Amino acid sequence: MSALFLELGKILVSTLIRVLQIPIFWLVVLFVFLQYRRVAGMEQKFFGRVINPVGKQVAVSTGLGILAGLLASMVMLLLGLSLSQIGLLYIWPVALLLLLIHPRFLCFSYAGGIVALLALALRHLVEPFFPLFTGHKLVAPLLEVHIPALLALVGLLHLIESLLIYLSGHRGSTPLYFKRPGREVVGAFSLQKFWPIPLVALLATAVLESEIQGVSMPDWWPLLKPTLELGPGESLQFMALPVLAALGYSDMAFSSSPRQKSAGTAAYLSIYSIVLIGLALAAELYPWSTLAGVLFAPLGHEAVIHHGNRQERSRESLYRATTDGVPLMMVLPGSAAARAGLQSGDLVRRVNGAAVSSDLDFLWKVDQSYFMVLIEGVREGSGFSQVLNKRRSAEKEQPPAPPSWSGSPPAAGAAASLWHRGAALGLIPAPSRQTPIYARERSAAGFSLLRWFKRRGGGS
Repeated sequence: MSALFLELGKILVSTLIRVLQIPIFWLVVLFVFLQYRRVAGMEQKFFGRVINPVGKQVAVSTGLGILAGLLASMVMLLLGLSLSQIGLLYIWPVALLLLLIHPRFLCFSYAGGIVALLALALRHLVEPFFPLFTGHKLVAPLLEVHIPALLALVGLLHLIESLLIYLSGHRGSTPLYFKRPGREVVGAFSLQKFWPIPLVALLATAVLESEIQGVSMPDWWPLLKPTLELGPGESLQFMALPVLAALGYSDMAFSSSPRQKSAGTAAYLSIYSIVLIGLALAAELYPWSTLAGVLFAPLGHEAVIHHGNRQERSRESLYRATTDGVPLMMVLPGSAAARAGLQSGDLVRRVNGAAVSSDLDFLWKVDQSYFMVLIEGVREGSGFSQVLNKRRSAEKEQPPAPPSWSGSPPAAGAAASLWHRGAALGLIPAPSRQTPIYARERSAAGFSLLRWFKRRGGGS
């Protein structure tokens, strides 16, 4: 048995190395880089600096993606999951059509569920009554889709995604100010991660038993047997192929911390994935249960998203103005504020003995202070006082002169300058109702591109 595992390990590692050598892998890494650069541009626009270094984000995501690909490949090998007969020819076009409705529908759980449902309908509703129709060259391969393997692949990819979200979904989160529909401006963290996933996939073919080469597997393997028809003297031969995938995670944390939000999302997504893999195995053993897995693939995924969104938005925002002081959304690592001992979640009440009433009032008082700033407030129910040394930050960079502001809310340009100067010290406070610059929260539901075409055509 140890010799078997050793041989399989060699196959996995050598095939993964082949994935890293193909140009498309580095094109996906470039795509990941561009996505993180876009996020960095948003941080630069809001706070005058990049909060999460792009190079570090790309390196960590690529490394985690490679490790996740190795783990996923091991599970695919254990299941004997073959890429043949899972309907990739149909899944990608359906996924691209769903993209026209909304970007979040670009997911195998939706496209795979639709393709599997079409395959079931053809087999049980169309083929018995219209056999000529199912003989068409574009329709016939859909009848051959191995639905249990398709469901298992969708479940496995989401299980790997849940692990990645748990490990790193909260890292590199971006603080933003949002105006919620019909409500005040609140703080939130944008969680966006992207991972290139190199995979070792199996391809099943029928060959003569005399021509079989490679590693001899146990009799129980594979768990998901391909539906290929074998001729006299033929047997199944599996080949390891390098395949590339990419996973992405996008979420918003309004009423929880980034860590709490990503951990909750990962937990629900992992439950969904395990149930879907279980339904895939059940469909392999008990074909009458196939419909349950086919319906669960898209509907279960949609339930996970809606439950998370409803749970997040049903609670009071964690990052909002208070009458008792100004909460700190984030203290940037390695900054003057971090060296002073300030922490994310601190409630600032006074600056140099003067009470603060809003985020801009707080930043203004800090900005007008000399090099040593006494900051007092409450942390986890207990009072604190920390001295912020602005001198070390000022030695590194000289920000522009502060804007003129006395009592009334500042203009957008003045507020942006205060934000930039505060971020230079590592201070990102929660917004108040006075905050003049914010992003608008858009609905997660759909038809975004279709609505754009409608507007271009003169519709409302």
